[in-house]
Amino acid sequence: MRKAPSGVKRIRVIPNVLDVYLHPFQGDVSSCRQHVHPDEYEWFYCCEGGGIQAVGQWRRRVEVGDLLLIPPGQPHVFCASESGCRTAVLMQSVRYCLGDTAAASEASFLMDHLTRFVEKNGYLLPLSEADSRTSGEILHRIMDLQKKPAFGNALRINSLLGSLLEIGFHLPEPPRGPVSADTGDPERRISELLFYLDSMYIRPVTVEEALRITRMSRSAFHVHFQEATGLTFCQYLNDLRLATADHLIAEGVPPDEAAKRSGFTSRSNYYQQRRNRRRADA
Repeated sequence: MRKAPSGVKRIRVIPNVLDVYLHPFQGDVSSCRQHVHPDEYEWFYCCEGGGIQAVGQWRRRVEVGDLLLIPPGQPHVFCASESGCRTAVLMQSVRYCLGDTAAASEASFLMDHLTRFVEKNGYLLPLSEADSRTSGEILHRIMDLQKKPAFGNALRINSLLGSLLEIGFHLPEPPRGPVSADTGDPERRISELLFYLDSMYIRPVTVEEALRITRMSRSAFHVHFQEATGLTFCQYLNDLRLATADHLIAEGVPPDEAAKRSGFTSRSNYYQQRRNRRRADA
């Protein structure tokens, strides 16, 4: 990797999204020289076209809608297909998550988890179509904010980055934060579970998983959960999903897509749960 000219800072302390067009490449990806970003994460979202991403000896075909994460220090190169490739690339400094706030601590934890995940499973993140599309929208929104400097944009970008990091909760191996040392307070354990469900309700969450998180017996869990929420575990999950689906439909998302993005198995399942909820409220 070439060194930056004297006096030039290579690292982009402020997150920077680039709109990059990669010209068609004729040849073997193995013949391309790989480069390294020693102090930056690279988020790579394919907008148009496609190609081959190489990270060290790892190879994978990339298509429209794919999101990749390449941690600092990993040698990599992308070779576009014959149609070329347009990408949104976010360069994120390793120093961006540092700080002594709870949010900075959680962001750092999530970045560490994402790094371990991609180094174990591959750098193409296995996201649903909806999550991939949302990730691309986030990168483009950051890009738009950068084009029109205004007071408040740094805060908006920070918020969008937090939303991007939340995709870690949707991976097949979601992160689990440190368990509270207070293991004797049922109310606190239920609160920890509710915090977890706020991010995880769009995927199947079983009672067995809830029992592991709360460290309760099945009978004690159902008693304490209903005392805290006024609902059964299944009712609570369905209410979270119904609220999300109703909001998406109100924004113009088709019911099939809204049901899928909210954690329901189908549109009919969404309508059935909505009818059940209305009967329970009557």
